[in-house]
Amino acid sequence: MRGESHLSAGPAMLQIENLTHRYPNGVVALDSVTLSIGPGMFGLLGPNGAGKSTLMRVVATLQTPTSGSVRFADIDVIGEPDRLRQTLGYLPQDFGVYPRVSAEAMLNHLAVLKGITNGKERRETVHALLNQVNLWKVRKKALSGYSGRHAPALRYCAGLCSASRSL
Repeated sequence: MRGESHLSAGPAMLQIENLTHRYPNGVVALDSVTLSIGPGMFGLLGPNGAGKSTLMRVVATLQTPTSGSVRFADIDVIGEPDRLRQTLGYLPQDFGVYPRVSAEAMLNHLAVLKGITNGKERRETVHALLNQVNLWKVRKKALSGYSGRHAPALRYCAGLCSASRSL
């Protein structure tokens, strides 16, 4: 991914400047990317190998870039990853799951990782999400047994399993 883009007339919610990521094998996935996105909904489109997934992993603090900066509102994403994780819900296209774990157990685990340490609050959050996406009746079922319609609902819950301002 190369270049510069400004996708909003208002203040930037996400500000990326000169972001570069070079993999150990020498492949440059991001080459001085500068991007400014305001509040709202945006899509990231491009051909396979363009750097979309690498960019999203950097923004979601799952990967550290070679150079550059990323700000989400007032948060330095690279310098304060834990602070960002408290406010960002990341919903990847695919995410690894443990096939014998139930949706309720998986979301409970994700909620702990997202900083919801109070048991009552976590239970209420997980139960509300499962009800919201109609997974309550299958909440105890192993994830390997989920149908094609259940898996996207679970990914949605995983993305919202925090005190997220953004997904």
